[in-house]
Amino acid sequence: MSTAELKIDLINQITNITDSFKLNEIMQFLKFQKEESVYVTSKEDEKAILAAKEQVAEGRYLTHEDLQQEIKEW
Repeated sequence: MSTAELKIDLINQITNITDSFKLNEIMQFLKFQKEESVYVTSKEDEKAILAAKEQVAEGRYLTHEDLQQEIKEW
């Protein structure tokens, strides 16, 4: 598929989206791709990131291998 065809397909797909959340997510992604744009985290995001960092620092996490093993045990 050529670049022009990809653009047309993308435009058609975006045109059919009615969910404003999905449209906002696409917009955020496109803005993120620009060099001058900065992704702004919400307070909830910042709290979640801090909590995750604390969990890692305390050793409360699963490795990929551990997770794969848990999945097999289900």
